[in-house]
Amino acid sequence: MGAIDKLKVMKSSKRTIYWTIPAVGLALFLPFVYARSRTSNLEESLPASELVATPIASSPVKISVPSPSRLPQLAGKLAIGSQADLVKVDRQPPTKIAKAKVKNQKSLKTKNKKSRSAAKAPPVYRVPAIEIRVAIAESVPTLAIASSTSARLADERGQSVGSLAPMQAVNFEIQDRNLWVGNKPFPTLLWVEPANDGAIYVGDRWYRGRLLLVVQENKLLAVNYVHIEQYLYSVVGSEMHPNAPLEALKAQAVAARSYALVHLSRPASKWYNLGATQRWQVYKGIKTEYRSSYEAVNLTAGQFLSDRGRVVESLYAATAEIVTRVHGGWGMSQSGAYQLATQGYNYQQILGAYYPGVQLSRL
Repeated sequence: MGAIDKLKVMKSSKRTIYWTIPAVGLALFLPFVYARSRTSNLEESLPASELVATPIASSPVKISVPSPSRLPQLAGKLAIGSQADLVKVDRQPPTKIAKAKVKNQKSLKTKNKKSRSAAKAPPVYRVPAIEIRVAIAESVPTLAIASSTSARLADERGQSVGSLAPMQAVNFEIQDRNLWVGNKPFPTLLWVEPANDGAIYVGDRWYRGRLLLVVQENKLLAVNYVHIEQYLYSVVGSEMHPNAPLEALKAQAVAARSYALVHLSRPASKWYNLGATQRWQVYKGIKTEYRSSYEAVNLTAGQFLSDRGRVVESLYAATAEIVTRVHGGWGMSQSGAYQLATQGYNYQQILGAYYPGVQLSRL
């Protein structure tokens, strides 16, 4: 029986992935990680925007920094799931008002009030505020950094040591194992924290969240601290074409979230959870955020794959051949997910086909 025939049998038998809602916090949940492999082989496909930063002497030089045009209407808004597409919330059905004549009009009003109250939608689900640490630049001697709003510079104790003016890029350089901006030294561990949910410009891209700069010998490490759902906006847009069917993008969002959660408990370094390249999950900041990636992430807000109380490291690759060669056959084929979505499979069925026996859970 071919692979597609097997999937059709699974579909016809109405095999489902069950939902669970962990009652304990993420800190108690993540240590139990289900891992099949440590590597990932993913595809990059989207063009990069360019920016040239002017080197500075003793003070910042104002340059033409492209504005993160898609950020203002989204800044600070965390993913909010649609109840129509998430876990069904158990509640009592609306109270039915008897068709018989009610002698007391006041009694009828009371019953109508109860009916309207019972019919109210459940509270909107909000994803817990979980930051993930992503290495966006490693082993570089210098970095151009800017902020869309004013940004505070702070040392490892949180003490302010300077600031960045809005839309002014400066070059942070390593000299004699110290961090310098022009002729001014800075701590070897430096936070860059934009005000009012501003975006950070690093190298040649805009990112959400805040930035940590770490001097390592004569090289510089830049780590982006970002809310996991906002991180996924970019990952989904980087890993799969934004015009892919929504159900395929939703399957990608769940797989990418599960993979990220694994690395919260199994970080790649003491400084960061994972990198931003094909070795991990491709993450390019705001420039690979699309309306379709927002929708896919928001409609699966907080959802991840689990197996008997453990987070599943949901590996994936561009094709089934790569999945077989690199991951031993375990993982999702992105092109296969695309094809299944065009055949009418929803994201739960797609995930069930590539990760058999697992469950969908929500933070």
